[in-house]
Amino acid sequence: MTGMLASVNSIAEAKILLDANVDIIDIKNPHEGALGALENNAVKEIVNIVNSQILTSATIGDIDSNDPELSKYIVEMFKTGVDYVKVGLFDNTPSDYFVETIKNAADNNIKLVIVIFAENYQGEDSIEPLLQSGIAGIMLDTKEKKSRNLCAVLNDNELKQFIKTVKEFDLLTGLAGSLKFEDISSLLKLNSDYLGFRGALCLESDRIKSINEEQVKKIREAIPFSELNDFQEDQYREAII
Repeated sequence: MTGMLASVNSIAEAKILLDANVDIIDIKNPHEGALGALENNAVKEIVNIVNSQILTSATIGDIDSNDPELSKYIVEMFKTGVDYVKVGLFDNTPSDYFVETIKNAADNNIKLVIVIFAENYQGEDSIEPLLQSGIAGIMLDTKEKKSRNLCAVLNDNELKQFIKTVKEFDLLTGLAGSLKFEDISSLLKLNSDYLGFRGALCLESDRIKSINEEQVKKIREAIPFSELNDFQEDQYREAII
């Protein structure tokens, strides 16, 4: 099954996505870069509104992979109550420091999703140190939101191999990066665990603008969720975690 992840930056947007029955509400600040973070208290307020009705994730920001306070950013975001903390790898390959930091977080029961940028992705070798680090998943995204989208940076075979490699280690897989409505049909055939959207949900397809209910409905209807209806919330969580 492939679920729909949708990124929000406010309580009002989260309510729209709750009504649309998306699968994961992702919390970020699109004004602050590819993985811009909302202030922790704002994240906590959105998590409280969602109230475990839907899985949540949140980004820690465009933080350098070797930032000496990386662990602090992870722990502080975890304390907001999100199900997953998303951490970007802004280098081609993870340093020993980065791997050790995420291992320590995973050892403390923090579910991490590591975001790899398609512009940097060099195949299995570039993620190999992450696969047995205890993280919950790996997703592909793009750094440059106004440039080429994910499907223009990596072809279907490269995306398929990424998903296959990550799933061999029982990790969650995700594809994002300025995905469009027109990309959905081909991407669903790759069977990633979720597809992530922001810009395609917004007015004028501009990720900086507010989410539009009609755009959300259009994307939600293009991602079948009939299979998900056979699951209660706890069963769905078990299925994808």
